Amino acid sequence: MLTPQLVVTLISPETGRPRPTALDVLPEPVTAVEAGLMAGSPVPEDKRVHHGNWTAWPNTRWSFTHVDELRASARIAAGGPAGDLLPDANASSGQEDADDEAGLVDLDGLTVDDGGGSSWTLDEMLHHTCTNGFLVLHRGQVVAERYFNGMDRSTRHIMFSMTKTVTGVLAMAAVESGAMAMDDLLTVHVPELADTAYAPVTVQQALDMTDGIRFVEDYSDNKSDIMRYGVAMAFTPVPGNWDGPDGIHEAIMGFTERDQLPGESFLYKSVTTDVLSWVTARATGRRWVDGVSEEIWKPMGAEGDASVILDGRGVAVTSGGMSCTLRDLARFGRMLARSGRVGEGVDERQAIPAAVANDIAAGGTPYPGSGGGYPTREGWTFHRHCWNLQQSMGAFMPMGVHGQRAFCHPEKDLVVAKFGAHPVTGNVYTDVSHESLYRAILDRC
Repeated sequence: MLTPQLVVTLISPETGRPRPTALDVLPEPVTAVEAGLMAGSPVPEDKRVHHGNWTAWPNTRWSFTHVDELRASARIAAGGPAGDLLPDANASSGQEDADDEAGLVDLDGLTVDDGGGSSWTLDEMLHHTCTNGFLVLHRGQVVAERYFNGMDRSTRHIMFSMTKTVTGVLAMAAVESGAMAMDDLLTVHVPELADTAYAPVTVQQALDMTDGIRFVEDYSDNKSDIMRYGVAMAFTPVPGNWDGPDGIHEAIMGFTERDQLPGESFLYKSVTTDVLSWVTARATGRRWVDGVSEEIWKPMGAEGDASVILDGRGVAVTSGGMSCTLRDLARFGRMLARSGRVGEGVDERQAIPAAVANDIAAGGTPYPGSGGGYPTREGWTFHRHCWNLQQSMGAFMPMGVHGQRAFCHPEKDLVVAKFGAHPVTGNVYTDVSHESLYRAILDRC
């Protein structure tokens, strides 16, 4: 079993580089302004956020909403027909009238388990989890929308591993179109993988991360696979003594060892997402960036362009590099929860294939360990590149480190979207509080 660890990435006084550091207590929440980040002309060196320190606390309070300024990025164009308009539930009447007439969820007086034996109000929970944006969408209407730390509705925020679900949708769309098949070996589309541990893996096994390759996704260990992979992705600068790969594709070619046979069980690993996107791009003849724009972002009716970080060779970081607005994140979640449909009434239309959205929302069959070994996720599955709580809560949830979550409940037509900069990288640290929040909101629907 994997247990939550209070490990926060701080700047090492010895090296000046980010380093996972075990702490006894969490740092006090501060905003970018309170921390004095990026203020002044010139900005004092100890307050300057840059590529070399953007993943360290408290710099994350500034960097997560300014990723395009820190790394080379590609634009994911919007510009399609209007989708979900997301009207404010209280725009034309008082809260009481809106709730009575529409039956919308009421968040007044909500309490949340703080994960330590006590409780928080909703405002306290948002503060203590270092929330940057919080939106509750019920039946297509916004019943809560709050921004903090300088963010507003036009601000793009990094999604981290919620990007994986976008990659999963794009891969499923390629399957639905016939460009590739679930039982295709990955090597059918990317023959270069023949000498790697991915050689016997199918598209479906990659989609569900049951590929069986050896990869350790441990954010508390600077020498783990994911931390070294972060250098290859250009998430962090190349250290002077670097002996590793240059870029995502070269890194993929270095994974040649296996822990299990393909299809045996799930183990979370970011590299598999980038393998899947490489395969999808080859199968469709289209870059990931263009595919997301044409197959998802434009058809969805996104309000604004999204963006994605590029590695040093111009390859999109499809496992965790995308940024978008909070409202567009909510649109994405609701589209998946509504069988791929967007819009209301006479304006309702099919944005992505229903079979794709329904498969992702349905989830897989839970088994011991299907929640990735986390005690807080027993009964969950990781299905088609999306965390799924169908058996326990009737929901699914794209999720990314440091508090990026989009809880989607199809039956209730509910989306709870949240961006944040929690000091602890792994979301399991706050799983209890977030599950309590979702259950409290569901009880009021």
